Amino acid sequence: MPAIDKFARAGYMAKGTVYIIIGALAMMTAVGHRKETSDTKGAIETIGAQPLGGILLLILAVGLAGFSAWRFVQAFADPDGEGGDVKGILVRASRFGGGIFYSVITYQAANTILGGRPSSDNNEQTLTAVLLRQPLGASLIAAAGLGFAIYGIIEMVKAIRNSFTDSFKLDKIQPAMYRYLAATAKFGLCARGVVFGLIGYFLVRTAVFSDPEETKGMDDALAELALQPYGRWLLGVAAFGFVAYGLYMFGLARYRKTIYS
Repeated sequence: MPAIDKFARAGYMAKGTVYIIIGALAMMTAVGHRKETSDTKGAIETIGAQPLGGILLLILAVGLAGFSAWRFVQAFADPDGEGGDVKGILVRASRFGGGIFYSVITYQAANTILGGRPSSDNNEQTLTAVLLRQPLGASLIAAAGLGFAIYGIIEMVKAIRNSFTDSFKLDKIQPAMYRYLAATAKFGLCARGVVFGLIGYFLVRTAVFSDPEETKGMDDALAELALQPYGRWLLGVAAFGFVAYGLYMFGLARYRKTIYS
């Protein structure tokens, strides 16, 4: 099997692992065993704190590097046939952005292996504070917020329309496994869509009020759910959704079409 195919599948496994850990940590918060929600940095720290954590992080870092490489392949080689029209270019641009994002996550994992710790500062607020001081900075933040919100909506539409199944090698999936994957994918995509929508909403608020403290990353968006009426229940549902999304990633690792399959 060509190397890029192996990297892509390892990458989906790594991404799924990160989301399952985030979901598990959020569930612990929902039931009162933790005080704070977590994001990818928290998931990496949690893995590193386990017995043989360095080895586990090394495996995770290799997988995340593979996923980052796969996103760049999707952006430039277009194995999914997105095309060169406006919609296709936007999708491929989002893949490129994903490649950069997971490159950063890979760096965080590698840094933790080498003895560093992910910064405890709110990096999202730091970045928006810098952007707000720049010409058109608020407009860029608002555009990013709309992008997150639109992406969240797209995730939920994919779940409703079952369009996520287009990526599967359907002839390789048994009916029972397909039903399981479809159910977990729908739940996971909807949960992720809601959280990304919240991140987008707070980015728009950051731009409107010129206040970087309005910016919220994934951990803060999950925490915001917990502050609502029936917040612990909402957080619990989101936590299960993130675990479901992680399992969906495992399904993609096994059954997704890649550039050579």
